[in-house]
Amino acid sequence: MFSKSVAEGVLRILGDDKVEVIDQCTCLNYTYVLVKTKLGEFLGIAYTPIEDLRAGEVGIAPRVEELPELVTNLDSLIRALGVALINAISRYLVTREGLSLRQGDLKNEILRYTKQGCTACFIGSITPVAEKLSDRCVVYQLERRSDLRHGSYPDVDAPLVIPNCDILVITGSAIINNTIDQILSLRKEGSTVMLSGPSAAAYPPVLHGLGIDVVASSLVKDVRATIDLLKLGAGYRLLDKRGLLFKYVSTR
Repeated sequence: MFSKSVAEGVLRILGDDKVEVIDQCTCLNYTYVLVKTKLGEFLGIAYTPIEDLRAGEVGIAPRVEELPELVTNLDSLIRALGVALINAISRYLVTREGLSLRQGDLKNEILRYTKQGCTACFIGSITPVAEKLSDRCVVYQLERRSDLRHGSYPDVDAPLVIPNCDILVITGSAIINNTIDQILSLRKEGSTVMLSGPSAAAYPPVLHGLGIDVVASSLVKDVRATIDLLKLGAGYRLLDKRGLLFKYVSTR
């Protein structure tokens, strides 16, 4: 599974470094995990899959050594905690390794990969980016949530759309809702695969090693201010507006 491979890859790079989970919360829009390391505290966030909520007990504190099991758990809320923990550890690895990430965002980056008459598919509605391509490409958007669908197609149409696309843009929430493996299995040979959004903040070299050509994500700059807003129900747009995120692009 893609998510398990990401978890194992991040743990392999982490090595014997001690990482302690000191706080976690399943908030309305985003789940977070806060870790303590020898270089300080680092925060990872991931989409909270409210559309997949089910009755039952969650009540699990994420543990670093259980990371591969967390991201493959049947409970989507536990998977979100696992992805947030991956992103927190990855934030530490970026600092420890001195990885240089280029500031940028998907909306501007994606134009480098488009040609007149190409076909692009967005898994998850990213309307502002999709609209930017509309004069160059045939653009499809697939969305699971009916309340966010608007002009998009339901994601069950993926087998009819993805194999025909030259550019495939996948939001990081696909890792959490357990659809990314099917999505990647449908991709057209030679297509450009992009992973985007705050949930896609796993250590970029790991993602590139798993076939992701472009990663467009973000890192938390102010841990405490971000936690305070997430607890109040903040989403990505507010965090970005407050200047709490460093948006970057990484290419294979």
